[in-house]
Amino acid sequence: MPKVSVLVAVYNAEKTLSRCLDSLLSQSIGEVQIICIDDASTDSSLTILRQYAATHSCIEVVALDTNHGQAYARNQGIPLIKSPLTAYLDSDDYMSADALEQAFHVFDTHHDTDCVLLDVRYVYDDGREHGYHAPPFDIMTGQEAFVKSLRWDIHGIYVARTELYRRFPFDESCRSYSDDNVTMAHYLHSREVRCCTGRYFFVQHEDSCTHQPTVTRFDWLLANMSLHRQLLQWNMPLDIINIYEEQRWYVLLNCFWFYHRNKHIFSSQERTHALHILHKAWQDIDTSSCLPANIRWKPGYMPIKWSWTVFQLQEWMLYLIRKLRGMGDGRNNL
Repeated sequence: MPKVSVLVAVYNAEKTLSRCLDSLLSQSIGEVQIICIDDASTDSSLTILRQYAATHSCIEVVALDTNHGQAYARNQGIPLIKSPLTAYLDSDDYMSADALEQAFHVFDTHHDTDCVLLDVRYVYDDGREHGYHAPPFDIMTGQEAFVKSLRWDIHGIYVARTELYRRFPFDESCRSYSDDNVTMAHYLHSREVRCCTGRYFFVQHEDSCTHQPTVTRFDWLLANMSLHRQLLQWNMPLDIINIYEEQRWYVLLNCFWFYHRNKHIFSSQERTHALHILHKAWQDIDTSSCLPANIRWKPGYMPIKWSWTVFQLQEWMLYLIRKLRGMGDGRNNL
């Protein structure tokens, strides 16, 4: 039995797929179960996958007839997992040869550990490379890791016990952003979370949906709503709910800034769609007890639950102020 299984969702990745698969085939831990799910690629990705599978028995290929998105694709691979530990690797990323061995060593040494973070390195087209902004740590409880992950003070690239993937598969509620929810679910339901020195090389593309001004950005709000519903279903204590509600509020403000900055490039239908999601999120977030006083009464941040129109006016004014100050955009700029 392989020690680790890796889920690889693939969509039109013909340029990077070989590098990805070669990094898994060269893992020092020995044989790794590699489960590749082709999400109805229109390029030669599926052909490449089948060529690799024909010569490497550790590679299994699932071919989907219709494109569903990354979360759905990864979930199709979960029933095939044969190992006690599971990771995922994006088809344009790659791992150091010792990545999975380093993670396995942590699990083997600390039997109460349920997630082990890899050492993430950002890689750019111009050759630049740097590590994740947060320093490594020794140990966290699952709840501590969950709270840290809300603002990405720790990242979401890790190896987990397969049981967690079976209990909490990838969130398919949106095509973008909702796959982050599985990270928070896994951390929250872990006994211990640790990290290791095995490296994950996270290739950065300026044309990805998270870097481009498209209406998919508002899926972030829908993904947040989905995780909030799950927290309620799991009967999480109020302090956890309030921590997440506060972060949801900051995401809403971020998305309003994004909307005002980019609405001139959206079609009328896209603007209507964006405002509908913004309004829905504004209504859904319970700000009655989650916001500290310095935020609740801060101009530009006030909930103003009694009037959607006045709240929108406030956000327009905040946008103008930020524009005059020359502040940039970003997922965490609030």
